[in-house]
Amino acid sequence: MTVTGRAFFALVVLCLASAWTWAHPTPSAVPTRWELNFEPGDLRLYYDAVDQRSYWYFTYTITNRTGRSQIWAPRITLFTDAGEIMPSGTGVPRRIVDDLLDLMGNPLLMNQFEVIGPILQGREHAKEGLAVWPAERLDITEVKLFISGLSGETARVSHPKTGEEVLLRKTLERTYHVPGNAGHRGSKPLDFQEQRWIFR
Repeated sequence: MTVTGRAFFALVVLCLASAWTWAHPTPSAVPTRWELNFEPGDLRLYYDAVDQRSYWYFTYTITNRTGRSQIWAPRITLFTDAGEIMPSGTGVPRRIVDDLLDLMGNPLLMNQFEVIGPILQGREHAKEGLAVWPAERLDITEVKLFISGLSGETARVSHPKTGEEVLLRKTLERTYHVPGNAGHRGSKPLDFQEQRWIFR
């Protein structure tokens, strides 16, 4: 490629990158709105001998240090590289949730419905939550969690097809690596890779 060709290619890449940045805003490096403190636990696999199915489960602690009371109404979505997109709790029998709560033996741990509600200031009012999903595909290599409800920061963009205004919310993305077949890991935690804030 000639010097002129390389310069033109670099200019095209720069323009595309600028357009992508404009179309997909990124959250501020320093929070511009209220933000709850999120302490993640492990993401693990649970096998139920009764229905012979597997389930992903994830625990966390949420603390409010924003200066005022907030409402904690989490939406935690699990995505796999097999194309699965699952909100927590969907397709999960209540019996499985109760079994996991008993297994962990933590009287402060709440299921995804109990944890919803006001969260007062301070560590003494922190909430511990449990999120669960069906594990239909175990032949995967990557799992992502998207956790929204942690921040009041939003962005508005135009839908690329309809032109309608879309409201995006600041969301925490956590990525996990799954070496080998997930079903062979037992309850060993998935390997955490990285965490970042995105708009979604």
